[in-house]
Amino acid sequence: MNFATNRRIAQAPAWAALAALTVSCSSQVSQRGPAPATPDATVVAFLSAVRDNDLQDMAGLWGNSRGLAADRMDSKALEQRLTITRIYLEHEAYAIVERPTDAMARAANDEQIVWVRLTRKGCTPVVPFTLARFGDQWLIRNVDIEAAGNPERRCSGNGVR
Repeated sequence: MNFATNRRIAQAPAWAALAALTVSCSSQVSQRGPAPATPDATVVAFLSAVRDNDLQDMAGLWGNSRGLAADRMDSKALEQRLTITRIYLEHEAYAIVERPTDAMARAANDEQIVWVRLTRKGCTPVVPFTLARFGDQWLIRNVDIEAAGNPERRCSGNGVR
């Protein structure tokens, strides 16, 4: 059998190579390592992943005191939650700020709240991130996206949506 003249057989190696390349690319897991050891560093890493539109890195920082949400949560539900969170947290700049004096923020044992002032399209909402300790690292348990405001609406007079 002449492999060069038989189109079906001649194309098989190209398809096999393409399939192998696709599998190797899609199976590459982020090698970011464990979540940062401080709440502030975790928030910085999470916002970097938001900026980079990297849901995989965001998932590597999302969880609670029992571990990563990706280990317990349906992957489609997690992807939807992180996509919505990413849209609401898109920003041009951010700064970690002291807890607002008028905010009553209680964190459970082994939890901390980090306040972040986002800057996007002239708005500067302050958004609380609740983090949970998991072993010797911190994971983002919740982000108050309502505080971030609707990313498509104009700011009110005080720079918040």
